[in-house]
Amino acid sequence: MAETVLLITEDSGIVQKVRDACRELEASLTHVGVLKDAVSELSATPPDLILCDYATFEVVRKQLPRACVLLYTEPAGSEQAIEAIKRGAIDYLVTPIETVVLAQHIREALRISRDIHVPAVYEQPDEDGAVERIIGQSPAMREVYKLIGRIAPRDVNVLITGESGTGKELIARAILHHSPRKDQPYHALNCAAIPETLIESELFGHEKGAFTGAALRRIGKFEQCDCGTLFLDEIGDIPLATQAKLLRVLQDKTFQRLGGTELMMSNVRIIGATHQPLETLIEEKRFRQDLYFRLKVASIDVQPLREREVDVVLLAHQFVRRYNRSLGADIRSFSPDVLPVLLKYAWPGNVRELENAIKAALVVARGSVFRLEFLPDHVRHSAEDRPAGRPGSERSTAAPTDADARLVAEKLIAQPALDGKLHETATAVVEREIIRVCLVRTQGQLAPAARMLGISRTTLRKRIALHGIRTTTSIDLDT
Repeated sequence: MAETVLLITEDSGIVQKVRDACRELEASLTHVGVLKDAVSELSATPPDLILCDYATFEVVRKQLPRACVLLYTEPAGSEQAIEAIKRGAIDYLVTPIETVVLAQHIREALRISRDIHVPAVYEQPDEDGAVERIIGQSPAMREVYKLIGRIAPRDVNVLITGESGTGKELIARAILHHSPRKDQPYHALNCAAIPETLIESELFGHEKGAFTGAALRRIGKFEQCDCGTLFLDEIGDIPLATQAKLLRVLQDKTFQRLGGTELMMSNVRIIGATHQPLETLIEEKRFRQDLYFRLKVASIDVQPLREREVDVVLLAHQFVRRYNRSLGADIRSFSPDVLPVLLKYAWPGNVRELENAIKAALVVARGSVFRLEFLPDHVRHSAEDRPAGRPGSERSTAAPTDADARLVAEKLIAQPALDGKLHETATAVVEREIIRVCLVRTQGQLAPAARMLGISRTTLRKRIALHGIRTTTSIDLDT
């Protein structure tokens, strides 16, 4: 028996494409212009799959709570997509869409419909049932929207991974906005920006006199966020001792203030984020595996901007609209040579770097057209040096070449005293120089340097001491 699809739309273009897709899948299609024309059919013989827009979906959901619905929508944004998936839609499609892709989505939706309505039998049965808008329409971001819709209503901890500047906190706020805890307290804490000696107090609070300078009792984030949500950014930077206490809160919802004996209760949903590979930190004994599993009940991986070409263009336009007036600009369009440059640049700082580049351009902009000369020099020059192709496909011209590495190797091998110690020495030399260069880039600040290196601040301090690197607000490469 053919599977049945009900299409509700007045758009003739969508009708034709759905008809072609259903013919390919050998599915039976019924088309109506408006929902009221299909009310009797819905109640008598519900279809296996319903295709409709978001407004119709609201009504369908009330009449048939278990109906499998596939939405189609114009390229509007994330809000409706997240809301629809949260309310139970199977998937959503952004029009226009190719027939082949449409057929794939319908096939998958019909499979899910069978799974929902046809029980799996393993034995013979008894005879005796308002968040700030996220910008992005790339396939990667559409997957993120779907995950937010599925994860947000479920009261579980979440781990968000991705490079710095990809918008992990914005995604955390979207999860909050679509969760049952949206009206409860919410706090965000950047774990990398807080000294190790203070992070435990920041999270759990402290009693008066708990340590030197603790003149008053302090209420920590877990007490402030009771029944709410706590976003822990750069969670990989939390010290091991504090990780143990954090694990206890996740396990039994209890903790003690620093210097206190009273057992406190706190019901908090944790959303953690990190740019570091926590699996590597676990291997290096810098992150607890049991805490990792407690955090990663649900996870979202945010792709870097260089992998999301269409989003670069959307974000550039959005940032121009957002900052035009406040920066005294009047940009109304882009010169044809600007967007190709934005697409060729690798954006190592991701969305945050693109936003700053657009703001810098608006500061010097003149007239109503965004011209190439307005962009920061490093963006223009990098794009000029990079061959055309996929953004980020080429490495930075500053990367060491094989010839550079060979020269270092030959110099080390030429020293007889290093015989038998070449590997150890080469590793130390390279590590020392990488650390020094990172410290120069960050003007001696340890937290951003540690993030660049992909290690914790504790490890960075140990390596600095080991290599005898002098740290001040300025690092001299010649020392």
